[in-house]
Amino acid sequence: MKENNFINSDKIYLFHNNRCSKSREVKKYLDDNNIIYEVIDYINILPQESFLKGAISKLENNFQEIIRVNEKIYKNLNDNEKIHAYENIIHLVMKYPILLQRPIVSIERNKKIIQSIICRPTELIKSIFN
Repeated sequence: MKENNFINSDKIYLFHNNRCSKSREVKKYLDDNNIIYEVIDYINILPQESFLKGAISKLENNFQEIIRVNEKIYKNLNDNEKIHAYENIIHLVMKYPILLQRPIVSIERNKKIIQSIICRPTELIKSIFN
């Protein structure tokens, strides 16, 4: 993991699914630590593709971890759809938002995403803010 380079003027985004316990844990951490953030309810309202690309391109985890391969939708895809190339991952998430791994915290500075992390395990959130 990179060292913490968060500054107070940064904008924080949480890709959140309220049905996910890990996502709720990260949200609670942000709330408990009075960190101001914006929730991205990507299941119901897809972010712009350019924003999603920016978040994924700055992922500290392996970008192939971004897809939830145990979801029924994923298992029913044909092999060509399952290719984990960068552009295909964006396409899969835009078409099937449930496949996006969560929770993801992204930091934006000067209108550009500078860091993203899949908070699995949830303790990874501390690597950004401690």
